[in-house]
This record gives sequence, C-alpha cells and structure tokens, in this order.
Amino acid sequence: MNFKYSIAKTENGMDVIAIERPSSPMVSFQIWVRAGSKYERPGITGISHMIEHMMFKGSRNYGPQEHAKRIQEMGGEFNAFTSHDKTVYYENISPIYLEEVVKMEADRFLYPLFDEGEFLRERDVVMEERLMRTDNSPQGKALEELFAISFIAHPYHWPVIGWKSDIASYSLDHMLNYFKERYSPENIFFVLSGQITMDKTLSLLNKYFGKWEKNPPEKLNITQEPQQKGNRWSEIIMEVEVPFVFMSFVLPGFTHQDFPLIPVLEKIITSGESSRLWKHLVHKLNIATSAGGGFYPLGDYSLFFLYSIAKTGVEPRILETEMVKALENPEISETEMMKARNQALAETLSSLEKSFHTGLMAGESYLNTGDPELFIKHLNILQRAKKEQIIELWETYLAEGKRNTVILRGDK
Repeated sequence: MNFKYSIAKTENGMDVIAIERPSSPMVSFQIWVRAGSKYERPGITGISHMIEHMMFKGSRNYGPQEHAKRIQEMGGEFNAFTSHDKTVYYENISPIYLEEVVKMEADRFLYPLFDEGEFLRERDVVMEERLMRTDNSPQGKALEELFAISFIAHPYHWPVIGWKSDIASYSLDHMLNYFKERYSPENIFFVLSGQITMDKTLSLLNKYFGKWEKNPPEKLNITQEPQQKGNRWSEIIMEVEVPFVFMSFVLPGFTHQDFPLIPVLEKIITSGESSRLWKHLVHKLNIATSAGGGFYPLGDYSLFFLYSIAKTGVEPRILETEMVKALENPEISETEMMKARNQALAETLSSLEKSFHTGLMAGESYLNTGDPELFIKHLNILQRAKKEQIIELWETYLAEGKRNTVILRGDK
C-alpha cells in the first residue's frame, strides 16, 4: 500500500486528512459531514438526505446545474451519499482542477441558495424516491422493517430516507435549522486522497473555507440500544408471488475489537453459492430459489442480515425454521476459514487500489475514532484471524434470543 497519511487543521479548526499517493493520476476530494439519520429526531427523519438533495440546487455563484456541468467538463466524477452516520460529498478529478473544485465546494457549503420553490419540488422528488425504493419495493420495505425491529431505542431505528409522513411535512425552516445545526466547521472534515500534498491542500482550504465561522453545535445524547432479550418477529403483506424471509442480528460497531472479523463471518454464512445458507436452503433442501445476506458496517452497531426467497408452495415459516438451522453449527474447517478470510482480504485490498475508496476507508475510520489509519489496523487483524475467533463471534452474537425476523408474503 503505497501511500502516506498526514493530519492537520485549517485556520478555523477544521480537520484535514491527506493521503498522498504520488503514482495516482487523480485526486479524490471528500467533504464528510456528521449529518445522518443518527442525528435526527422524530418529526424530521430523513432531513439529512433532503439536505443532500438541496446541496445540488445551486449556490451564490453557481447555478443549479453549473457545478455538475463543470465537473463533467473536467472529466471527473461528482456525487454525494447519506447514510446513518454521515453525509459525504465528493469529486474525483485530475489534480490540475483541485483549486477550482475546492472553490466551488466552498461556495455551496458557505452560500447555498435553498430556494423555497426548489425545496418544495425536491421534497416531491424525495417522496417519489421513497415510494420507488421502499414503499413499492418488497426488498426495500422488508429491510426498512428489519432495521425498525432490530433497533428499538437507537436512532438507527428509522430509515435514512425518512418516514413518509415526515417527508410530507418538511418545511424550509426545518431544513434551515438542521443545516445550521449540523453543517458547521465543528461537524465537518476533509479527506483528500491521491496526487496531493498537505501543504497545498491546507493552502487551498484556508483560502476558500477559512471565512467559515464556527457555530458550536448542541451536544446530542444518542440513545443506546438496550440488550436484546428475546427474538422479535414482524410480518409484511404485499403483492409478491412467493414469500421472502429476512433475518438480522445486531453486531458490534466500528470501534469494537470484534468488528474487523465480521467480514469473515459474512463470507462463511451468506456470501455466494458456497455459503452455509445457500448450501442448506437451495442445494440440500431445495426450498429456496435464492439465499444470501451481508452486513451494514455502522458506527455504533452493525447489522448482520440474512435473506431467502421461497420456492413456489413453500411456507415462509418452514423457510424461517431452516434458516435458523443453517446457523446451528458454528464449527468451521480450516479450508472454509482460509477461503473466507482470503475473500474478505482480497475485496478490501482490491478497493484500496483506488484513491476514492482509500479516502472512504480513512474517512470512516476518522469519523468513528479520530484515527484515519484504523482501517489498516483492522486489515491486519483480518489477515491474522483464526477460526476460533470466528466461532466465538458466531456463538456470541448469533445466539438464540438475539434474532430479528421479517416475513414478507402475499395476501392469499
């Protein structure tokens, strides 16, 4: 891994992580905001995602489409995403355009337009997005329900896109108040990865973001999830031809010592046709057409999930019973362990070849721990993982009484 890390602060106290990769032909410029569903509250769920949409609608010196058009003319990539713990804005561009990109980003962060008519139109766009991806999507609806029953107290309970009634009731004042609360220098840091130096980076950030005054945010108390003491079930009735069964377990978040081992567990149980789940439900019993899963690696907790799609005529309760049976034997062979560990390592190392993904991993590490190199330490733990550790992880977190199940079926 040919790169060097450095950390510094701008003149107004904003954190900067620079990952110098001299051989990279480009630079990934990322702005990380501590704004996501974790920081919201009932009544304004999804407002972080709504602000992300509005940040593309123009600023004092750039029209609604001008920013995107200029990045395209540079031959670069320009986008953003919102999740439970953060919102990230990024450009992947040639280093020769870095100053222009920093200038444009400073303009939209310090002087966004937030026109009320544009806001109301974009609110309708977000509502349509929710209808398409969640309300009218069996898988989307089931995953939303799975989070809702897996997290009873913690704000991971509500969806990133927000509840439907909250979206419908957004006002421009709601958004402006939340923007002022979360989009301040104290809640934002920069990650630059690629052909850059810290000296040049700091000079540009001070030049364009240095006028941004601090606005100390109110300290939030994030409700912690109480220990789960019993399995939970939920059922959804939708227009589906065959039943789906989703299942989840709450696992440790990013800072926990067990977190780096979760990808191995995921590979063994849910990943591909050689996984325990697929072999049991599809190959052996022939009661499912597909089976798999994965995990959502979040800051405070992670959600490990499994799913299966029933064959025609198979009752969902039978599918559920057999999914549980597929988890009953935590014993792992050396061959199984080696394959899973190598797959997890290969995926991570492959992604690190790109400056963008290196920036994302460093940003995630810094967001949760203040150490941008923690993901490298996680990689070393993964590389040394032993089957005994994975067995202990399995027995600790996938135990009876910690399971959450969502059954999705038709109304006939």
